[in-house]
Amino acid sequence: AEGPAEFILTEKEGFLKGIQAPEAGQEPSKNTVKALEDPDWTALTETRNDLLTLKNKHLGLKAGEAALLLLAAESNLKGSRELGAITLSKAVKASGYAPYRLDRILTKAIKEVLIKASGTKRNRAYHITDKGLEAAWLEARKLSK
Repeated sequence: AEGPAEFILTEKEGFLKGIQAPEAGQEPSKNTVKALEDPDWTALTETRNDLLTLKNKHLGLKAGEAALLLLAAESNLKGSRELGAITLSKAVKASGYAPYRLDRILTKAIKEVLIKASGTKRNRAYHITDKGLEAAWLEARKLSK
């Protein structure tokens, strides 16, 4: 298993709960149910003009992290792990972040293998990796609290 310990533990607990039927008189506590829930991507994002954007600008969230969240939301809500650079740039800007150059902002995420980039210049596309989905999942959980 890869990823942060919190993510691995919640996935493990979710898996174990899924294969075990709860006993008749026992209900899981509210804290464990809340810990197992995926972040509510529909509460964090909205679609404006066929563009998936973040509903609110969150303090401490940078443009690169916002782009990672948008890629993860796109993956979870629409089933597409890839998004064109121009579309992603428009979505980040519409979410309230003003990146000067999206490719420069995402270089750290690319080096950490959270995102893969393909294509050149205007034909570039960004693809979120499993590791990137884990990081975005944790960030979305923090924002939804």
